[in-house]
Amino acid sequence: MAVFVLTACVQTAHKTTGTLKAGTENRRIVLMPVDIELSVLNAGGVTEPRADWTNSGREHVRAALSAHTSEFEAEIVVPENGDILDDLDKDQLQIVKLANAVGSSILVHEYVPIYALPTKKDGFDWTVGPDAKLLKEKYDADYALFVFLRDSYASSGRVAVILIGAIFGVGLQGGIQTGTATLVDLETGQVVWFNRLARASGDLRNPEAATETIKTLLTDFPT
Repeated sequence: MAVFVLTACVQTAHKTTGTLKAGTENRRIVLMPVDIELSVLNAGGVTEPRADWTNSGREHVRAALSAHTSEFEAEIVVPENGDILDDLDKDQLQIVKLANAVGSSILVHEYVPIYALPTKKDGFDWTVGPDAKLLKEKYDADYALFVFLRDSYASSGRVAVILIGAIFGVGLQGGIQTGTATLVDLETGQVVWFNRLARASGDLRNPEAATETIKTLLTDFPT
């Protein structure tokens, strides 16, 4: 993620296999719990997680996802424990972690040219493996959407350091917002659509701003 943030200058840039069965009336997408963490960036440039911000951000993001995906030409399925990642059973939690790990690999190897993999030069070919079928069987779904979000906000001390650095011609990083959205075919485990987000704006602590973030992250989603 650090490599991606430092090298990317665009907000989003989606990837797709081109084989998604978009617009199918009976298409079912399970919306897995969001992997989210909000932090404060202290004066020294170290991020410190804030549980209160994270809980608030999770609620706003979940509401934004529910509203936005309701417009899709698909039936949206939400797990019983659809808000808290750690409330999932062990097998489901491992699939979510694997999907996010694959997303991190996609960020590095698909978006940073010097890290491109020769074995994947002929197309967008990523998978979370056969365990994806567990979600298909549990939720009778065709696809699963995994969302990963990290948001940090500069403390007053960090803002002061940034201002002092600017006086001496030194540019210092403030808070950043990063995220990925990964759509997986549960029959094959194949990643069929992927999008990224990286920018120095946005605020998941605010419901309106969280809605804008989700709309941006799901830009060009195959509805």
